[in-house]
Amino acid sequence: MGMVFGMIREEMPKFKSHGNLAGMQCREYEAYWVAKTSSDAYPEAKTEEEFQSTAFRTLAKYIGVFSAPQNQSQEHGNQETIAMTAPVVMTPSEKIAMTAPVVMTSEKMDMTAPVVTASKTMSFILPSKYIQASKEPPKPLDARIKLEKVPGHIALVHTFSGFSSAEKARPIMTECVARAREVSPSLNFVMDEMTKEPKWEFLGYNPPFTLPWCRTNEVAIHLAELPDASVLKSA
Repeated sequence: MGMVFGMIREEMPKFKSHGNLAGMQCREYEAYWVAKTSSDAYPEAKTEEEFQSTAFRTLAKYIGVFSAPQNQSQEHGNQETIAMTAPVVMTPSEKIAMTAPVVMTSEKMDMTAPVVTASKTMSFILPSKYIQASKEPPKPLDARIKLEKVPGHIALVHTFSGFSSAEKARPIMTECVARAREVSPSLNFVMDEMTKEPKWEFLGYNPPFTLPWCRTNEVAIHLAELPDASVLKSA
């Protein structure tokens, strides 16, 4: 019953809080491993909900939620059950107009190509034991899953409840960025190379059956460095 009311028992990534800025917690995360999969690998998934459902099942099979884990230990070659952690990390898709000037001698010509949609992703954060032991997690048997070591990083994190997703959380992210810039115009965000917007992620902590008002969702906006101490308030 605990999970129905939002109780989170799973291991979560370790971080240090540096206080609050514009109502968001400034966190300095330690490094961790993720198993991730991209919407490029699921052409049959036409909606965000279809991608989330299929991607979750793919990653769950990798760690062994439903049956024998679909992985191979990097040490001994056997299958290895991996504990579920929280949150599930999701990045939204981005539509990018591939338009740029092409300069040829003294004449400038506009080149326009179709809009390109960047892939959305879903990631499971893997237990900290792999970082602590300085070893790689088990190798996925499904080629759609990639392992990635996420380095330590700094993020402004806004927490909210209700049913949400990466796409639904976009307006919240936009509002958070504006609010943070108003408080500290010199904030140094990590910028996405494709979209030229601050890099951000949606973090979901609960299963689908958790009551809406008990759910924990977060928007994490990446910073290149810690904000000046003068703009941070005690938590």
